Order: sequence, then structure tokens, then C-alpha cells
Amino acid sequence: MDFLLYLYCLLFGIILIAPFVLFYYRFRLDESPFGKEEGAYLKPITEKKSNLLDSLKDIRSDFDSGKLTEEEFQTQSLPYIEALDSVEAELKEKKANIAILPSPKINENWTCANCGSFVAVPNAKFCPNCGTGRLA
Repeated sequence: MDFLLYLYCLLFGIILIAPFVLFYYRFRLDESPFGKEEGAYLKPITEKKSNLLDSLKDIRSDFDSGKLTEEEFQTQSLPYIEALDSVEAELKEKKANIAILPSPKINENWTCANCGSFVAVPNAKFCPNCGTGRLA
């Protein structure tokens, strides 16, 4: 009798917890359901750039509404402009570094270079025998 009670409690617990676990792994916030984005490595820099531009827009709107004088506007906007220049330089540098790197090519007729076995799975990225990558 106690065995069935434990079994049913365990089953009920799994039924209650399973949707939350599946939801967590299925809908992660840091991943897109369509795969990795091409510009994902640039996202923090572009967000920083947009934040700096928004701050400059706020200062400009305060100046246009008459809350700031010309001197205050220039002194407050100067650090944002300097930071924006450094972010732009960093963004160009990262884009240039990525453009230089060649993309890896996948061999069509693939035999493992490490162990010499033929891999029959057409979309396999690794050798099933030794684990060597398919990318050339």
C-alpha cells in the first residue's frame, strides 16, 4: 500500500513540475527559436550605442524646450558624444575582425581524418566513432 502511495505522489509531482521545466528549456530568453543570430556578438555594443543616442536625444529635447542653456547643453552632451565615438570605433573594429575570418566549409564526401571511418549520416557534424569535427 505504501509503495503505491509513493509511486502516485512521485507521478503527481512529475506531472506538476514537468510543464515548468519544459517551458524553461523551450523558451529561453537568451536564444531565438530560429537559431543563433548573425549579429548576436554585436548586440551589447549596439544596445550601448542606442542608449547613448537616447540620452543625447533627451538632452536635445531639454535644450529645445528651454530647460537647458547653450552652455549646459554642450557640457552635458560632450561626455555622451565622446562615449559614442569610442563605441563606434569598437563596433567598426569588431565588424572588421569578423569580416576577415573565413567561414568554415563543410566537406560533402566525408571520411574522418582522425580515424578514417566513413560517416554515412549526411548532416553529421562530428564523427560518431572518435568525435572529430566535420568542419574543414
